[in-house]
This record gives sequence, structure tokens and C-alpha cells, in this order.
Amino acid sequence: MKKQFLAFGLSLFMTICSIGQTLKIDHENAIVNFNFVSEKTTGTVKGIKATIVFDAKNLSIASFQGTADVTTLSTNNKMRDNHLQQEDMFNAKKYPTMDFKSSSIKSTEKGFQMEGELTIKGISKGVTIDFTYEENIFTGKTVIFSNDFDVFSQKDRKNSKVLVKITIPAL
Repeated sequence: MKKQFLAFGLSLFMTICSIGQTLKIDHENAIVNFNFVSEKTTGTVKGIKATIVFDAKNLSIASFQGTADVTTLSTNNKMRDNHLQQEDMFNAKKYPTMDFKSSSIKSTEKGFQMEGELTIKGISKGVTIDFTYEENIFTGKTVIFSNDFDVFSQKDRKNSKVLVKITIPAL
């Protein structure tokens, strides 16, 4: 009986250790910055909620899953921001969040690289996010195309290029 209890205890301990550290994020200061290149439009999205499990020494258990509130989208132009909420753009009533879920994370020379699925307007696409984790702040960069998500589609896909920077402080 003692051996069974010891084996159970050891197994439970190893499971807990392999789970990694779930980090709490600073929701107030988490932000997504974007630059819609061809339109020369920059802006932000806030309202970020995320679950982050991260251990730089054990990336096999690391994961990111989060949402950003579409209604917080701001380009510092109220007319444009209101239009971006409409059905022909982000359709915020039907799709109030943009969602991301990682599928893998690996170490790189400059930090880390995460593969995952981004969902905007109900359309999911694979994305790669290069990121660093320094002084309890995750800073990631990626490129997406608005055409891929049926948002402000352009005739030429390259004209729908959006540079994205994600900043998520951990507490």
C-alpha cells in the first residue's frame, strides 16, 4: 500500500511539474498594435484576455490562447472606427472577438516562434508569431492579410498586408 501511495504521489508531483507556469496577464496594459500598410492606417485593439502557460526551459508544455475585443479597435478616427465595427468590415455584433490558439512554440536565435490559428470574423488561418519574453513582457510580431479574413479586401492580396505587434505584460 505504501508503494502504491508513493507511486501515486510521485506521479501526481511529476504531472503538476509538467504543467508549467500559468501566467496572469496585465489586462489593462495588454495591447495589439497594427499597421495596415497600403492604407497608411495604424491603430490598436485592447480588451485582451489570455491564458498563457510558459516555461522557456520546457516549450513542449507552453501554450497561448486568447481573445481581443473587436469593439475596442481604435484608429483615432471615430468615423473610421465606427465603420470598422459594421457588417462589411469586422462585423462586431456577430464576431465580437478575434481569437488565437497556439499549436507549437520553439526557441529561435532571437527569442521564440509560435505557430497557431488566428480567427477573425469566423475565418481561421494559420499564423506564425515571432516573440520575445523579457522582464515579464511578451512582445510578438506577425504579418497577416486582411483579405484572408474578409476584412477590407483588396484586389491585390499584397495590398491587404497588416503588420501586427502584440504586447502582453505578465504579472
